[in-house]
Amino acid sequence: MISQSFVPNRRMVCAAFLALAAAITGSASSAQTYPDRPVSLLVGFAPGGAFDSVMRSLAEEMSKTLGQRVNVDNRPGAGGAIATQAVVAAAPDGHTLLAAGLQLGTGPHLNKVSYNPEVDLTMIGQVVSVPVFLLVRADSSVKDAKDLTALAKKSGNGVSVGTGGVGTTGHFGALMIETAINAPVVHVPFKGGAPGLMALMAGEVDLMIDQPSGVLQGLMQSGKVRAVAVMQPNRHPLTADVKSATEFGLALETPLRGWQGIAVRTGTPQAIIQKLSASLAAAVASPDFKKKMEQLQLELITSTSPDAFQKHYLSELARWGAFIKKHKITAQ
Repeated sequence: MISQSFVPNRRMVCAAFLALAAAITGSASSAQTYPDRPVSLLVGFAPGGAFDSVMRSLAEEMSKTLGQRVNVDNRPGAGGAIATQAVVAAAPDGHTLLAAGLQLGTGPHLNKVSYNPEVDLTMIGQVVSVPVFLLVRADSSVKDAKDLTALAKKSGNGVSVGTGGVGTTGHFGALMIETAINAPVVHVPFKGGAPGLMALMAGEVDLMIDQPSGVLQGLMQSGKVRAVAVMQPNRHPLTADVKSATEFGLALETPLRGWQGIAVRTGTPQAIIQKLSASLAAAVASPDFKKKMEQLQLELITSTSPDAFQKHYLSELARWGAFIKKHKITAQ
């Protein structure tokens, strides 16, 4: 029996057209009234850290332009995945935002997640670029990569490098250093940057790799810890006296820097995305926000569109996925 082609009648076509028109009108209407209640900004890390500080300053600025309060909601755990999964599960109406960072590019390769990282998140805009420093005690003789090689040979067991934990930028940096100096490196993971810095000061590790934080700034300003390199090819504009990795003598496998911005669940209306993007741009342009970021040694990103940030996020997801697979890194 030959099946007949399905041909919609006029009533069905009209019904479909009206449904589409209603959906478009409803989307436009929701965008015009957005936000109609306070907005939640979910941060996947505990209060008090540099990441949290950036997001609280950003929320304060965005509240001014959105006309509703943007409240920071800390959801720490699973390397940021708990917060991410909560955003993906929320309604795509722009009232639940995600503090986006490098954890979005690395986490899905280290832990099982209940969302599709390539599909379920839409980026709004990047706010800052985050340097990663190679640190030593003030009395350390290390000034360049040759000194690291000599230190590794002298100890017999290699150079010990403290980091904020497994799967962090510090962990990746320790692996890169081992390759670059062609000498053993012992990775010593801590539960966060602050304990690692304390271990560095106590002489329990030779080096520490970490991002800017209030604790680190205090130690550097007091002269107890010094940065000997920033783990990228060029110097960081806010720490111009610190050598780049290239100047230090490290040929890095890939540049090591963090980033922070805002994301929403995919499916959020385009008009709401544009409204959030405009609010983000106004926040970044604020003199008060700029001053706070400079104090944290973070480089402002002032020209990132949603499309550009989406491309950056997907490229980071691929870049770090390849790195993690190559080095067989697991979260355990």
